[in-house]
Amino acid sequence: MVERLRGFGNKSREPADRAIGKMAGVETKTLSQEFRPFIDQEKEALVKDGAAILDLEVGATIEGQQEAGRLFRYVNYGGDGGDRLLKSPSIIAQVAIYPAPERFFIPNSGNKDLPTQEQLAKEDGQELRKRLGLEDDSVDVIIPDQASTFTELTFKHLDETTQKGKGVWLFGNEYGNLYGRTKNPVNESGPHVAHVGGAIPDHGVAVSHWRAAHGSVYVHVVRLVVAKKK
Repeated sequence: MVERLRGFGNKSREPADRAIGKMAGVETKTLSQEFRPFIDQEKEALVKDGAAILDLEVGATIEGQQEAGRLFRYVNYGGDGGDRLLKSPSIIAQVAIYPAPERFFIPNSGNKDLPTQEQLAKEDGQELRKRLGLEDDSVDVIIPDQASTFTELTFKHLDETTQKGKGVWLFGNEYGNLYGRTKNPVNESGPHVAHVGGAIPDHGVAVSHWRAAHGSVYVHVVRLVVAKKK
């Protein structure tokens, strides 16, 4: 199953920091890469609800993670589009995830195109705020612009759970070896965006891509929570 999503791509030399625009009829909106830390009220409500809070490393890139010896099953970007994927830094943020496998992904978010998945993330954020009794300008659920956000999140969570006695690979077998959608483009004019997942212990996490205008039963939306800037 995990091998089916290696994907394919077009050659490109577009700079890594170029915003995502219209891709084969699919328009995506680029989000700011910076978010504020959670305030105490938000943090307490999230943790009580089962979330885990993590601080992502500033400027983490897939290229840097590879150089540091982090485990990757493969990184497939297609053609000459590597810089766009390898050098794009993760969001500078304190984030929250729901590490319980049944809550990690937004329900029924697979097999849907990127615009539909973005709407599901928006609705999930609204439901989250209502459930936790938080204001509209508090927290949100997003699809990240960068694949490095998910790889950094995977390694950060692995490190923290290893220190507690049992390392847990997000996107691993307990998570169905599924993938999390991102908005990270892998070619200049083509429609492909990266996804991260299919983790296997001792082999690592996989990075590949899929058409933004199409869904896959293996590519879902991670419930990634951030605090909105005020």
